[in-house]
Amino acid sequence: MPTVLSGRSSASLVTAQFTVVLVANLVPLMTVPTVLPELQAEWRLSASEAGWLGGIYFAAYALAAPILGSAADRRDGRWLLGGSSLLGAVASLAFALWADGFWVGCLLRVASGVAMAGVHMPGLKMLADRLDGPAQGRGAAIYTSSYALGNAGSSLVAGAITALFDWRASFIAAGLAPLLALPVLGLVPSAAKRPAATVEPLALPAILRNRAAVAYILAFAGNTWEVFAIRVWFVASLAWTLQLPGNGIELPNLGIVSGLAALVGVPVSVAVAELAARRRRSSVIMATCAVSVAVCLALAATAGGSVYVVLPLLVLLQVTSFADVGALAGGIVAASEPRHRGKVLGLYATAGFASGFLGPTVVGTVIEQFGGIQHPAAWSAAFVAMALGSMMAGWSVWRKGS
Repeated sequence: MPTVLSGRSSASLVTAQFTVVLVANLVPLMTVPTVLPELQAEWRLSASEAGWLGGIYFAAYALAAPILGSAADRRDGRWLLGGSSLLGAVASLAFALWADGFWVGCLLRVASGVAMAGVHMPGLKMLADRLDGPAQGRGAAIYTSSYALGNAGSSLVAGAITALFDWRASFIAAGLAPLLALPVLGLVPSAAKRPAATVEPLALPAILRNRAAVAYILAFAGNTWEVFAIRVWFVASLAWTLQLPGNGIELPNLGIVSGLAALVGVPVSVAVAELAARRRRSSVIMATCAVSVAVCLALAATAGGSVYVVLPLLVLLQVTSFADVGALAGGIVAASEPRHRGKVLGLYATAGFASGFLGPTVVGTVIEQFGGIQHPAAWSAAFVAMALGSMMAGWSVWRKGS
């Protein structure tokens, strides 16, 4: 008879299973951004078209997340995760085989974004349904923190495969990875019980009355604003810094540097989430946000300076911007009613990825308004714009009041 898992070994196993499913499905995530220069040259894309091709994945995710999150409330979501994994695999393999221009590329990236929406938060909801007590918050933190592992791993895999072969080979590798999730899903135990369907299809009034849930949704939007902004602009900022007089040091491929910096954020996020579970969650999140704002402002103050100062700060921002994601996930899981959890997590994901799409775009606009990427004032303004994310996250959690 299915039960909620409370033993540490059983809880660890089911957390590991869902984490593997998530990471496998994240491999296609950064493939297009990693090979965008090759696509621009081969398909003769304008800057605007390149931006749409790189970002439409996140827009598709944001639109699909509430629908697919709601579906996870009505039945055991293993069918949803399995079907979404298969869709993600097909979309990436089709990109490798048939993508030959802007419109086909965008269509297939929309399919990839929808596939990820059917895995990410539904998987968190399924994990939460199978855990109880402290194991639930810990499992949610590990699961969501592993997003950085998949994100960074996607860049590293795409970069390495493209260097050895070509960009189409990187999409083949990305398409094979989600298939690894299918046998793992077959080993996942059933949930203790399936939540009853509710009368309110979206349960939006109930969600908006839940002050804690709204606070965590807004905080996650602030978090992803900063996370995606620094990940999109990290390489450009570092490349510009290295071109300045006196900053000509030897570094590996800058995409690899960015990916490795993102990997450091995984254990840090898990540690912050564990601290949040043991102490006052809101205080830990606000302190983390304050540190990240300070790093952004330090980068704003040192833009155009020594690479020996700017590079450590850029790496640190990759870490601090992501550090509270696990604590936020534990908070939203704890704040959501079990019967509405899938819908709440769908809204949480929608707000996050919509903001994650807007953050880098706004930063790019700011850079243009302040003179372009060759001007220190533009980068100073860019890092101030990035800081707005953690400011928003910290304010939202503070307003929650508990």
